[in-house]
Amino acid sequence: MSSYIASLASSVSFVADSFSRSIAPVDRDGATRLRATGPAARAATLLNRSAQDVDTLAVNGLAFHLDDIPAYVNALKNANGGVGIDDRKMLLEKLLVLMSRLPSDSEFAKTLEVFVIDIYSINGNGSKLNGNGNGGLATNASTGPYEDPTYGTDTPYAFRSANGSGYSTLFPDMGAAGRPYARTVPPTTPVARQALPDAGLVFDMLLVRQRTQTPSNTSALPSSSPDAIPGHTTLPPTDADGFARQPAGLSSLFFAFADLVIHSCFNTSHSQWGINNASSYLDLSPLYGSGSPAGENEKVRRNDGTGRLWNDVFADSRPLFMPPNVCALLILFCRNHNYIAEKLLTINEWGSYTASSSLSQLSDSERQRQDDELYNRARLVNCGWFMRIILGDYVAAILGLVRDGLDWRLDPLAESRELDHTVSPRGEGNVVSLEFNLMYRWHAALSKHDTAWTEKAFQGLFGTTDFKSITADQFLSTVAQKLRPDPDVRKWTFDSLDGTPLVRDATGAFRSADLAALLQAATEASASALKARGIPEVLRVVEVMGIEQARQWGTCTMNEFRKFMGLKQFSTFAEWNSDPSVHEAANSLYGHIDNLELHVGLQAEEAKPPIPGAGLCPGYTISRAILADAVALVRGDRFLTTDFTVYNLTSWGYQDCFPQENDGSYGGMLTRLLYRTLPGFYSASSSYAHFPFMVPQTMRGYLEKLVGNPAKKYSFTHPLVPPPITTVANFDSVCEVLSDRLVFESGSSGKLATLTMGVKANVSLINDTLNYFNVKERYSDLFGHVTQKLIETKSVKHPGSALKYVDIVKDVINLVPIYFIATELAGLPIKTLETSHGEFADTEFADMFADVCNYVFLNTDPYMDWVLRERSLKTAQLVITDVKEHLKRLSGKGFISKVSDLLKQLYTGEDDLSDVFLSRILTRDKNISVLASSVFASAVSTAALYSKAIIHVVDFFLDNSQRKALEEIVRLASVTSAESDRELYKYAREALRLNPPVSSVIRTAKEETHLGEDVIKSGQNVCCSIIQANLDTSVFGDEPRTPNFGRVGEEGILGLEDYGLTSSKFFEATVPRVLRAIFMLKNIQRAPGLSGTLSRIVETKNGCPEVQYLDLKSQITPFPVSMLLQYEI
Repeated sequence: MSSYIASLASSVSFVADSFSRSIAPVDRDGATRLRATGPAARAATLLNRSAQDVDTLAVNGLAFHLDDIPAYVNALKNANGGVGIDDRKMLLEKLLVLMSRLPSDSEFAKTLEVFVIDIYSINGNGSKLNGNGNGGLATNASTGPYEDPTYGTDTPYAFRSANGSGYSTLFPDMGAAGRPYARTVPPTTPVARQALPDAGLVFDMLLVRQRTQTPSNTSALPSSSPDAIPGHTTLPPTDADGFARQPAGLSSLFFAFADLVIHSCFNTSHSQWGINNASSYLDLSPLYGSGSPAGENEKVRRNDGTGRLWNDVFADSRPLFMPPNVCALLILFCRNHNYIAEKLLTINEWGSYTASSSLSQLSDSERQRQDDELYNRARLVNCGWFMRIILGDYVAAILGLVRDGLDWRLDPLAESRELDHTVSPRGEGNVVSLEFNLMYRWHAALSKHDTAWTEKAFQGLFGTTDFKSITADQFLSTVAQKLRPDPDVRKWTFDSLDGTPLVRDATGAFRSADLAALLQAATEASASALKARGIPEVLRVVEVMGIEQARQWGTCTMNEFRKFMGLKQFSTFAEWNSDPSVHEAANSLYGHIDNLELHVGLQAEEAKPPIPGAGLCPGYTISRAILADAVALVRGDRFLTTDFTVYNLTSWGYQDCFPQENDGSYGGMLTRLLYRTLPGFYSASSSYAHFPFMVPQTMRGYLEKLVGNPAKKYSFTHPLVPPPITTVANFDSVCEVLSDRLVFESGSSGKLATLTMGVKANVSLINDTLNYFNVKERYSDLFGHVTQKLIETKSVKHPGSALKYVDIVKDVINLVPIYFIATELAGLPIKTLETSHGEFADTEFADMFADVCNYVFLNTDPYMDWVLRERSLKTAQLVITDVKEHLKRLSGKGFISKVSDLLKQLYTGEDDLSDVFLSRILTRDKNISVLASSVFASAVSTAALYSKAIIHVVDFFLDNSQRKALEEIVRLASVTSAESDRELYKYAREALRLNPPVSSVIRTAKEETHLGEDVIKSGQNVCCSIIQANLDTSVFGDEPRTPNFGRVGEEGILGLEDYGLTSSKFFEATVPRVLRAIFMLKNIQRAPGLSGTLSRIVETKNGCPEVQYLDLKSQITPFPVSMLLQYEI
């Protein structure tokens, strides 16, 4: 029923949105989209929003239930005074459900979110002091002076210091490494030391994971179960080893990432337990170091002018002694840093960097200055990624958002105002507290595989499997003697999946296959439930030391902590944990609930069931406190808030920190990291990449229950190791691969089939029809006319001068095929001054068609594959639906279809020029679905490539090195004849040889074959470098980079598919007319400054040079975006 309602609401919303678009005024001043006014517009907007709200309700479920009322009543009675909020009534979860399931534009939801964030920021890591926790320093803590390295420098941008100093501009030492922990709650409950039970006995009675001969048969309660409510013991099933699967389906990779979060903020000094040797910020110190010991941060850096780290390194040795998936995950952030640093250097936003190839020309100080800037900016961007993964994946998993198919996220970074309209503080600093240090002891979550690894490691260290016999003194001395990592981080290694140490290659990098194997196994492995008696015995000594450490800190009790958090204090042990075997044991140990220690109380408290809003399912107190801590950590960090700017991170870097909308991961960010740093090891649809913190088969079950069953879009099988890519660069081999379609398969046909819902396009029919009309030069003349018309209407005059300016890319060449397709082929509702009731502006169609082209032909990034596919599917639906209606009218099928199509044409102002083309193809085939899909596949998918090729030609001849050739082009453009067309095309082909529209293409071998001396296996990918093939000296002479416009023989390779607008005959017939319209302009040349050039960057992918472009926001795109030209009237 929900699926039906959602589908109906979506259809109504689509119709209302189409009408709203059609009545909106034509954009004449650069606005993104002007809104329509008047009664009709208001009615359309109301209908559209109402339908969207119904769709949201059907998909997300109800945001409020009547049985939620008691929780709200309890909160109102106890929020400011009283006995405290009863967290067993699930207020937190109900608030999260309410916010996450309301429409995204709900003002109430936004107001509620601000209120919740403000509440959590007050009691995050401590009492509210400048927006951070600092309720009093822990005892025995040294507070010696230090210097802030970021102050007094001439660096024109903000950056993170090595040790976290200067992160607060008000209190520069706040939260720096080497400073004391904060104390959140002053202890006031008198407890005699002799009244405290033995720490080892506490572990054995309340915390150890107990083996049993009779595994539990209790069924875990699913998220959707109405019975998953507190009030009785709800225990997940356990096996003979006492292991209980995490009830919400969290994988062990979730807790590997949790280790990185925890160790970014906590590193207790071995000599002074009150000192935190990590900063109190999410600064990725496990990767970069904390500045202590001196030089720790420098040992990971190359200092070669590129800002990069050494391959696959990290500064903090602690992850080496954790399950290897922690190290593997940390390595990805190292790779991401290097990726970011390389991009920053390549883009060179302000033109201040020296390219890698010229670094030797710099002095040592100049090279170091450049390295420092690139390193610091790359670290800011990488920490931005870390923050987004924390909010988008980590916190989302804690709250069960991904499991429930929700992309809503709590955003504690956003600027907001208090009720009195004062600005809510952000970026004023943070100090982590000793109480929250104890909260993050999650050893109970260790998976079965990670438990076995830990047991093997301890056996090797201590020579025994009697882990209960290991004492604290033995542990400390053994660790000090045996766990001393090599001073050179480039020599560090850790275990592979089979237990053997990973091996580095000659560059110092680990094999991506080994890292992927560790991470994928961690995704498959279920974490253990957080519960009383859930910690493996092997970690007994660690937990005993933790209990003793908490006592030496003088930590508050469990009830004191709950009181501080505004929660109801426990009056009995049974309230704390309703399992009789647990609360009776606790009672015998502590005697009174007020004596229950914080560390033990947090670890052994009754766990939450996996209801909506709860994914981590820890104890109730941890559930409340962890969200407060997350808010405090990110909101108090100025580099994640007030200094998280395009100026500090650069425009590209800032945008790189955000995931794409509708990327298939429901708001996650770790997906991008996996695809970026382990290319080829996750398919575009792999659930292992989209939901790495969820066990795949468990996640499949959740997805199958969602509206529309989105599980159908994903693959849940273990990812395969990709075959190696063979790169070919010589002309003959590239031609062989591109021409032999029986052996080397292009992926474009499969992607087009996806967009046409499996309907096979008749490409040859469209090609034949285009060429049929072009015999009479119908389309050739039209292309020239449209180009001239666009230049006339889009040009602007220079005041007091004979000069005019036009953006030849954005306003002319990119739009020429759009008008051709919309008016001559498909009859699309384009909005112009003449057809003001059209639905989409020419630039909107250009963007939509570019996405289709990118998806079908150019994109090789599996992360963007999902994004582009979803966008392209919407475009395909729009175009194919319109073309179908026209074809039905022309074929006389269906009176209603005929009338509705005529009425729509009359209303939107569409002309009937496309009827000529569509009537022609109807004479060849009567299958309307095939014909409509063929028009889309042939024309729409090739439009952007057609424009890109012409842009490359124009850019080539406007280069200063081609002045002589430009003079000849201008002369040819002034002559209207078939001969001048042929000459113009020869010039264009040579320009495209040296500046091809496609840099490289990938083909997949369908069978084993030979390519030169290489043996290509079936299923192996071959990357063909078009750029290098067109510079093959055996074909194009000893100076292949020198243009030869009179070339006889082989032409350069274009890399274009031979259909639609890029079919050879159509391309040759129309390109000269577009060039003529441009180059006949008087004294045409580039406009002054960078606006007169294409923002081009050159990278290397799969061993091939790849030309890409920057758009107006510095995002990387395969298509040229803008180039301003000037000419005289």
